[in-house]
Amino acid sequence: MYGSKRHAIAVGTLLLVLLTGGVLTACHTPSPGGDKITVQLSWFHTVEFAGFYAAELQGYYAEENLTVRLLPGGFDVLPWEEVAEGEADFGVTGGDSLLIARSQGLPLEAIATIFRESPVVLVALAESGIETPWDMVGKRVGMTSPAMDNTNDIQLLAMLQRLGIDRSQIEFVAIEDYSLNSLTSGTMDVYSGFSTNEVVEARLKGVAVNQIFPQDYDVLIYPNVLFADEQMVEGQPELVERFVRATLRGYQYAIENPVEAAELALWYDETLDLEFQRASMEAEIPLIDTGDAPIGAMEGVVWQRTQDILVGSGFISSTVDLGTFYTNEFVEKAK
Repeated sequence: MYGSKRHAIAVGTLLLVLLTGGVLTACHTPSPGGDKITVQLSWFHTVEFAGFYAAELQGYYAEENLTVRLLPGGFDVLPWEEVAEGEADFGVTGGDSLLIARSQGLPLEAIATIFRESPVVLVALAESGIETPWDMVGKRVGMTSPAMDNTNDIQLLAMLQRLGIDRSQIEFVAIEDYSLNSLTSGTMDVYSGFSTNEVVEARLKGVAVNQIFPQDYDVLIYPNVLFADEQMVEGQPELVERFVRATLRGYQYAIENPVEAAELALWYDETLDLEFQRASMEAEIPLIDTGDAPIGAMEGVVWQRTQDILVGSGFISSTVDLGTFYTNEFVEKAK
């Protein structure tokens, strides 16, 4: 779940941009027929879902005889519940959230990961001198939720625990302004955000920042995991295969055409800032296509590390059989 900077853009300007970028002429009209499926996204429409947009607007879903409805997420939308309750056929959510849901008895299965590496990052102004986790001792560090059960908080605490840093040595401050302003205003010394959002914002504004990635300290959690109910996976594997193939094809298009991919996001929310979406898409590419495995592929070591973190922090009381929790079957068939 990654937020986005939003500014109003006139519809006429939007159409001009799309026309000059060649996207409008490249798009196909979605087929009204075929198998109808609904996808619950983890956040509001933004370029992080560019692969879904490309699959729809470039006609990849139509070629697979699919009619796809993309539902935007939000603060109060829980994708795992939407899928478990039959309100959506597929969902996108963080790997930690999905694993917790499975441990609580929801029959959900991961079928691909959109991001193979995590954009979760702790950001500090370069002038602060905060460059490592140890430099955060005695500093004000932003937390996303009071219970510290948001993925950013979970990863922050897991990093501190792994490094032997006592959390009592840090002053946690609630994040109220989800933007770079939380740092520049002096509200906190370290902000918990995303390399595809606040770091991009800092670059566009010319603000120098230091970045600390929990991932660099063996805190491994997949963001934006694509999942479905087990009944769908086992009962309609051919449908799942077609959906995954078209979606990953969409992400391949987005990676190869980042400027156009950013423009596609504006079809779903015309108030998005195009410059920001373009910069964010560029930042996403190495997280999606890591070069060492197919786009969408998941690794057992990452899921095991995620489960270890959740068990160690008390979010999961009993372990999940990871062998039945995720599958690369559909990613393999999509190649």
